[in-house]
Amino acid sequence: MRLAAIAIIAAVALTACSSSEPASENQSQHRDVKSLVAAVTKTVGEKGSYRFSVTPPPTGGGVRAPSSGSVRLGGEVPSMDATTTRPVQTGGEAVDLRLVSTKKDTAFVKLPAAVFGLPADKPWVELDRRVDDDFTTTLLGFHDVVYQQAAFTTYHLPVMQAGGELRLTAQVGGNTRYSIAVDYRKAYDKLTDEGLKAEVKLALDQKVPGSTGEIELDGTGLPIRITFYTEFQGVRIVDEARFSDWGSDVTIAEPNPAEISSRN
Repeated sequence: MRLAAIAIIAAVALTACSSSEPASENQSQHRDVKSLVAAVTKTVGEKGSYRFSVTPPPTGGGVRAPSSGSVRLGGEVPSMDATTTRPVQTGGEAVDLRLVSTKKDTAFVKLPAAVFGLPADKPWVELDRRVDDDFTTTLLGFHDVVYQQAAFTTYHLPVMQAGGELRLTAQVGGNTRYSIAVDYRKAYDKLTDEGLKAEVKLALDQKVPGSTGEIELDGTGLPIRITFYTEFQGVRIVDEARFSDWGSDVTIAEPNPAEISSRN
């Protein structure tokens, strides 16, 4: 998870927009982070599935690999089927990696056979967190960077709720934009999930005391965008995920065992 830490802890600042206006008394639906997170979690859970896309910013740091895919809720953890495009070898060309996960500690990646020498009919490899080698750690890191942005109810919302304070609400057309200042020390003290606590501790250890989170909801209360901005070691980090197709018919399943290559 270390490779994905910045994606979870990245800070978000409210982007100035000429069409943005402070929400009126009637337009402002949520007055604190707790009610906002509870409402978004409930509304998203009722839909059960959605699509997401992540596009790298033109400049600055942050997630540099584009990705897109689908998420289905309702299981032990959110299930994800996504494709990301990135180099997998030092100095190599960017290639498409398909990532599928339906359980907490395992994932599957579909690799280009030409790059890794896999049989053409067995392009999938299983990734298990109990296996501690460079191949597994690196590819699970690629998975986690995408998953943390895609499955925001599991990552971003709990951290915002634990350490966040609602600072600004604005209307942008028919959407509502919420800006949340997150104190990582406060979040660390309140979080009960040990994995999330470890991620937040990495931020604190790297002298990142907090962030601001921005969530934009449509008129039905569903998120259409979550953006993160932060300053880290002199670089402005920008991470943005967009969401659509709520409640669409999505089936996410692990690959056929006959298509999985052995690691031996």
